[in-house]
Amino acid sequence: MLIERVRERDADALLALYRIHGPRVFSLAYRMLGDRGAAEEIVQDTFWKLWQRPDLFDPQKGALIAWLYTVGRNLALDRKRIANRRPLEDVFEIEGGIKGAAIPEMAAMEDPLVADAIQKAMDTLPTDQKIAIELAYFEGLTHTEISDRLGAALGTVKTRLRLGLNKLREAMREYGKVGR
Repeated sequence: MLIERVRERDADALLALYRIHGPRVFSLAYRMLGDRGAAEEIVQDTFWKLWQRPDLFDPQKGALIAWLYTVGRNLALDRKRIANRRPLEDVFEIEGGIKGAAIPEMAAMEDPLVADAIQKAMDTLPTDQKIAIELAYFEGLTHTEISDRLGAALGTVKTRLRLGLNKLREAMREYGKVGR
């Protein structure tokens, strides 16, 4: 297993993991930051963290790619928090819908079938739930910030997020039952 070799300080193993998972982490960081250079730095920082502290990854808690996505996402959010937030017009299209399909972009790097399932699940969500999920997971906004941005009560935002995530979870369960 490559991660075990990384724990033993095998640089070739880290390079192999970078080649396998780097493009996926890049896709997520680029989607979040919209800046190729910044996304590349996030990927480097993510793998540097793995090299420095491979013990932080626990295979009993999940897959390595999930850990790398989490580290990359957190690093990208930190970078976004330092920079100015994008204006409201960048999040919404003229018709008031969501710009792009953020979640499927990330999954498409790993499995186009999963990306398609996620896109279909996102398309079934009411617009208010879809917007709340986008703002929370890809803009990195807190519930309070989402409430302020949308002019909705904090409890309403939390409900939209909970309902939307539950619907996504159920849709993905159904996808898993159908198989490939």
